Amino acid sequence: MDKVIKPRLIFFQWENKSLSKFVLLHRQQHINCLSEFFEIIVIHENCDYQEICEKYQPDLTLFESGVNYRGCQRLEIKNTNAYSEIPKLGFHNGDSWCEARAGFISDMENWGIETFFTICTTTAEHTPEIADNLFVWPNFIDIETYRDYGESKIIPVLFSGYTHNLYPWRRQIYKTVSQYYPSLVCPHLGYDQRFTRRMLYGEQYARTINASYFVPTCGTIEKEIVRKHFEIPACKSCLITEKTASIEASGFIDMQNCIFADENDVLDKIDYLFQNPEELEMIINAGYDLVHSRHTLKQRDQIFQWFNLYKNLKPNQKIIQTDPFKPLSIVEQLSGINNSHIIGNGLIINLLRQGDEKMSACKYEEAEGSYLKCVNYINWMPEPKLRLAICNLYKGDSETALYWITQPIKYILEEYQASDPDPVEWAYFIISLLCHGKLNDAIKTAHQFPCLFHPILNRTRWAIHLLNDRENNDTLPDLDKSKYRSSVHQLPDQSLDDWINHLCIMLASCQQFVLEKKLKTLSSSKNKFKIQNVNNNLNNQKTRFTKYYLQYPRLNTKKWIQSKIKPIAAQCLHYLESIFGEFLPYKLSKIKYDEFFLAIRIIATSDNVKSALLIGASNGEAETEALLAGIRENINRPTLFCISVLSTTKHYYDDGYIKCNEISSISNEINNNLKKIKKENKIDIFDLVLINSYQSQIGIKLEELLGAEFIILKDINTFENYKNYHRVLANENYTLVSHNPSHRNGYAIFQKSNNHGQALIERISLHM
Repeated sequence: MDKVIKPRLIFFQWENKSLSKFVLLHRQQHINCLSEFFEIIVIHENCDYQEICEKYQPDLTLFESGVNYRGCQRLEIKNTNAYSEIPKLGFHNGDSWCEARAGFISDMENWGIETFFTICTTTAEHTPEIADNLFVWPNFIDIETYRDYGESKIIPVLFSGYTHNLYPWRRQIYKTVSQYYPSLVCPHLGYDQRFTRRMLYGEQYARTINASYFVPTCGTIEKEIVRKHFEIPACKSCLITEKTASIEASGFIDMQNCIFADENDVLDKIDYLFQNPEELEMIINAGYDLVHSRHTLKQRDQIFQWFNLYKNLKPNQKIIQTDPFKPLSIVEQLSGINNSHIIGNGLIINLLRQGDEKMSACKYEEAEGSYLKCVNYINWMPEPKLRLAICNLYKGDSETALYWITQPIKYILEEYQASDPDPVEWAYFIISLLCHGKLNDAIKTAHQFPCLFHPILNRTRWAIHLLNDRENNDTLPDLDKSKYRSSVHQLPDQSLDDWINHLCIMLASCQQFVLEKKLKTLSSSKNKFKIQNVNNNLNNQKTRFTKYYLQYPRLNTKKWIQSKIKPIAAQCLHYLESIFGEFLPYKLSKIKYDEFFLAIRIIATSDNVKSALLIGASNGEAETEALLAGIRENINRPTLFCISVLSTTKHYYDDGYIKCNEISSISNEINNNLKKIKKENKIDIFDLVLINSYQSQIGIKLEELLGAEFIILKDINTFENYKNYHRVLANENYTLVSHNPSHRNGYAIFQKSNNHGQALIERISLHM
C-alpha cells in the first residue's frame, strides 16, 4: 500500500518558559492531534517567516496567540507578508473571556491573518467582532492516556479541579454531595511548578477517574466545554455535569450517557443509580462510547477540513462552520449564511448586560455594582473594566476612570507586549484624559498608534482635533471599513450626534465646562445637551426604597415570641421573611443561617481570636450581630473593638464584650483611632478584622490591619472594598478562604497562610 503523503504544516507555538507539567501535556496534545493529519514542524523561537517558509516549504501555517500563561512568551515573527500564496491561520489558545484577546487580535492584524481557530465554544459570544472569521477546534482526549485501565471502583465520588467562584456549579455540587457520600478531593493548585508537582495529571489522574463511580465537573461560569467533560467518560466513570448548550451540542444526554444535575436533584440521581447498578453501568458505557467515537484527537480534524476546502474554494465562496462538532462546508458569499456559534448565556455575560441596562438608564451606582461583581469573579477581564471607566466618567470621577481604563491597556502593551492596544480601550483612555482636564496629554495620546482604526477611536480623534482647532466640520472623514481593527468590547451603537452628546455629559460631569462648551459649539450638533442630575435620581430611588421598607418595620415582639410562639409560628415568620426580606431581630431571623453571617459567627468562635476589630458597626446590622454572637460563644471571651459613625452603636454600650470608638465624620480620623485603640489596649495585631464597605471609604490604611489571623470584607462590589479585597489578595501571607461576588453585594474572607484553624475553615466551607 502506498504511503499517504500528509500536507506540511508549520505550527508557531509560544515559547515555553518553565510551564507546569500538566500544561505542557496539554500543549503536546495539540501537536499530537495536528500530527494525525499533517506533517507538522513546530517552531518555538523568534524567527523570520520568509526564511522558515523557504526552508520547510509548508502547505499551511498556524500561529498560536492569545496565550496568557506566565510560563509562556509570545514569538516575534518577521516578514509574515512573504509567501502570500501559503494560507495562514491563527490559533487562539485561551479562555473565551481572557485578557489576552486584544493581544491576539493585534497579533493577527500584524501578521496578516484573517481566519482563526479557538479551543473555546463561547469565544465568539465574548468577541463577536471576529465571529464571522472564527472557527472552533474543540477540546478532545488522547486515548493513549484517557481509557479504561480496569481499575476497581473504590471511589464513590471524585472531585477534581478548582472549586472557587469561577465554578459555582461545581462548588455547590461539592457542598451537597460531600456531606452524604464519601468523596475524594484532588485540588487544583494553580499553574506554578512549585505546587503542581503535588497534583495528579496524566496516567495517574486517568487511573483515579477510572477507579471512581461518579465525577462531577462543569464548564465555569460561562458554561464552556472543558477537557474534563471528555476525560471523565473516556476513563469509564459517570460524568455529572451542568446542562448547557455546549454540552448538548457535543452529544451528551441526561441519564443516557451522563447525568445533568444541580444541587436540587443530584443526590436523588446518585441514589437512584447506586440502587440500580445495571443502569449506572449502561450510562458509563454509553458515555465511554460517545467520547471514544467522537471526541478523541483523531476526530478533531477541523483545521484539516478547512485546509482541504480552502484548496478548492472559488472567489465567490467562503467556508463556514454551523456547529463546533459538525463538518465545515462551503457556501456562496452572497448566501447570507455565516458561521453559527454556541450561545452560553453565562453569568458574566448576563452581569454585563444588566450593568449596561442600568448605565443606559443613568443608574450608575447600580451599573457599577454589576461591573464590580464581574471583576470580582474574573479580575483580569477587560470588558467590565472599560465599563467601570465609562461609568465613572458619567459620575464625574475621571481619576477613578483612569484607574480602570489603564489596567487592560497596561497588560496588553507591557505584559503581553502587543504592538498596539485595543482601539476602544485606547479611545476611552483619551476621553478619560480629556475629562481629567489634560487636553495636551489627550492630544498627544490621540496621535499615537496612527494605524489603529475603529469607529469609536476615529470619533474620539475627530473630537480631539476639534478641541485642538484642527478641524471645523461636523462630519467624520471617510475611511475604508476593512481597515477597522476588531475590538473585544461591544458598546451600544450611537449616531454621531448621540455620541457627542454623551461625551459632553461626561465632560460636564467631570467639571470640564470649557471643553464641553467648545465641543458643543464646534460640532454644530442639533441635539439638546442635557446633563442629568444622577445624584438626585439616586436620592429619589433611595427615598422610594425607604418608603417601601417602612411598610414592613422591624417587629418589637421579642418577649412575646420567646414566651408564646411555637416552632410552626417561627417557620411562618421565616416564610414571610423570604417574601418581604429579613425583618425579625437577628436572634430570631433566618438571616443568622445566611452563608456569610454564619461564616462570621463561626470564625468569631475560633480559639485563635482573642481580639476583634469591626470597622463600621451599626445597631441591628447582621454582620455586627453575627460577630458579637460568635464572640459570646468564644471561650476566650475576646473583646470586640468597634469604630463607627457617631451614635450607631449605643445599643452595645453596656455589653462587656464590646468597646466602641465613634467618629463624627468620614475622615482620616479612623487611622488615629486605630493607633489609639492599639496603644491603650496594648494590642500589636488584631486577631480578626471585619471591614464594612461604608466605613471603609474613610481612607483606612490597610497596612495597620495586616497580620490579623482573619480579615473579612463586606460589600466587595463597592469600589473601596474592591480595592481592599485586591490588596489582601495580592499579599502572599493570606489565603482566600471564601469569596462570593454574587452574595449580598459580595464578600471575601481571608486567613493568614498557616496550618492553624484548618478544621474551622472546613466548617465554613461546608456552609458556603
